[in-house]
Amino acid sequence: MAKRKRLLVPREQIDWYPSIDAESCNGCGECADFCRPGVFGLGQPDAEPTVVRRPKMQVTNPYNCIVLCSRCEPVCPSGAIAMPPVAEFEHYVEWVA
Repeated sequence: MAKRKRLLVPREQIDWYPSIDAESCNGCGECADFCRPGVFGLGQPDAEPTVVRRPKMQVTNPYNCIVLCSRCEPVCPSGAIAMPPVAEFEHYVEWVA
């Protein structure tokens, strides 16, 4: 039987969620397609009217992110997603059978 995670404090007190480097993000949406909890969404379109570009992705629902999950990081083709260090957040989780 697989072990499950149980949070030791309310989710809103745990700042575990991805960050997106806007310079690296190409707006492909792979992260939003991949993430079932719905952490990612489209940002605002580029304000420059002479250039048509895809909007960059943003972390729109950070507390939907599952604590200690980092599966979205390798999905990003441009490497724009970064997760916080796991070691700083392990004490918020208890593994139960």
